[in-house]
Amino acid sequence: MTRYLQAVPLAMIVLVVTQLSYVALSNSGFEMHRMVIWTTEAVAFLGITVLALVALAQNSRLAPAWAAIAVSGVLNVVQVGMGLAMFGPLKDAGEAMAPAYEAVVAGAFFLYFAGKWLFGLAAILVGAAMLRGTGLAKAAGVLAILSGLAAMAVNLLGMATGMAWIFPAGAAGTAATLLLAIALAMTLWERPEGQP
Repeated sequence: MTRYLQAVPLAMIVLVVTQLSYVALSNSGFEMHRMVIWTTEAVAFLGITVLALVALAQNSRLAPAWAAIAVSGVLNVVQVGMGLAMFGPLKDAGEAMAPAYEAVVAGAFFLYFAGKWLFGLAAILVGAAMLRGTGLAKAAGVLAILSGLAAMAVNLLGMATGMAWIFPAGAAGTAATLLLAIALAMTLWERPEGQP
């Protein structure tokens, strides 16, 4: 089963690529297809959630990390769904619906911050498990822990204060996602079959 769990770090890399692409395209003024990017993210989050739940069912030694990953996946599917299904119609409804639009956007980004916070927690937990190793594994563990701490701190501020933290929280969360993916891939690669 560990072989299937190796799809989780790959899905996380997809998320990093989509988020970097979204920011780069937004900043360049390039007309993008949000539906394609956000639907890709939704599918990645669904896959991550299901596989993390599989790892939990196997009594994984990293059960707390897998639980954080699974809950993050659920929160992120909801926030992406809000963006896909609600942002457009509310924005197009005109000035009278502006307060509702702003509330929905704020709610979606609260879930975004919470999901990044949980990926940060997972990065800390996986990184801590890697500290027992040596060399590259230990270094990857330290980097995962540091990125996880930064993601948790900045995304906590985002949850508490809102949209002002979107770019630093997104950057810290994306870095933690990347380092979590690397740490998780290294951990899964070294474990015997059936012991994620």
